Amino acid sequence: MIKRNKILYVVSTLKKSGPVNQLSYIIKYLDKNKFEPMVLTLSSEDKEDSMKNYFEDILNVKVNTLGLSRIKGIFKAKSKVKQFIKENIINLVHSQGIRADEIMSSINMPRVATLRNYPYYDYPMTYGKFKGFLMAKKHLKYLEKINKPVVVSKSISIMLKEKNSYSIDYVRNGTDLERFQGLDKTKLRKKFDISSDIILFVSVGHLSKRKDPLLVIKAFKDAEIKNSKLIFLGDGHLKEECLEITRNDSNIVLVGKVDNVHEYLGMSDYLISASHAEGLPNTVLEAMACGLPCVLSDISPHIEINELSNESSILFKTKNGKELSTKLQQIITKKYELMSRASSEIIKNNLSANLMSMQYQEIYLSLLDSNNISSKVK
Repeated sequence: MIKRNKILYVVSTLKKSGPVNQLSYIIKYLDKNKFEPMVLTLSSEDKEDSMKNYFEDILNVKVNTLGLSRIKGIFKAKSKVKQFIKENIINLVHSQGIRADEIMSSINMPRVATLRNYPYYDYPMTYGKFKGFLMAKKHLKYLEKINKPVVVSKSISIMLKEKNSYSIDYVRNGTDLERFQGLDKTKLRKKFDISSDIILFVSVGHLSKRKDPLLVIKAFKDAEIKNSKLIFLGDGHLKEECLEITRNDSNIVLVGKVDNVHEYLGMSDYLISASHAEGLPNTVLEAMACGLPCVLSDISPHIEINELSNESSILFKTKNGKELSTKLQQIITKKYELMSRASSEIIKNNLSANLMSMQYQEIYLSLLDSNNISSKVK
């Protein structure tokens, strides 16, 4: 009988989010003959906004939590994680997030870490320029001490190399094709009372400056595409402004945060993303898994996806509403079947969850097989 290696995934929480979705894909497609996954969260879960049940009930993975606040974590997390690793005879740890990466940077054993953003943009955007800059700098310092850190796209790898002289490999994000099998556009349109002849655009994500929903709304209005609708999925601090400028427009609907994003994608025709920054965006991958052609801002990760097949999407200059409006008018004149097929094939051939998980498994085996790395925690 082949001995299975115990892989521990350390995260802050299993809050519903893109990074946690990606973690679930890695675990779902693990070769269970070779690996035994476990999850350790640092803080307690918000039951209404957690994927813990999915990990335990569907993926059949044991989820443990330290239940530490951020303050308590500063003093207790490292020792408790170290103790957990020893007690459960863990062979390798895969961490994601600055808290988890900080802890694992000082525990000597085989370690993998995934950086899911370009920190010198994301952290200042979220926490303010000064604090965000310091966090980005610290996070890269933590990753330097980990055996195999990776980022989620080639474009982030290049940015870190060119702008920060930091060399790091990449494993591209993927999405789970199984989630989108069997979606019937006709049935879904009937369910949501959307006429079959409507040209339906969808935009998914937090209503924030980073995602630029106001630009999308204004560009869609200016495009004046006959018999069309725009649906927004997500909430955020720009919600009231979005509601205000769409109040008298029945062709733009703000649905809010939903658990059935796949159904909205399944009944739509096109996706719009005006995002200012991404890792390798889950939303775009999920839309393409549904065969949606995409209109995307020309940030590096979007360009990376477009370069895999430029028939799948159209790019516009980030923050340029006039150009976005023009591109919306252009995309409906292109051969839909050709673009839709190109989108689907990108996921199948390059960005599937199964492919991503296989690449991580190769990293795990490489580290575990190395004669220079002990699998025992020190």
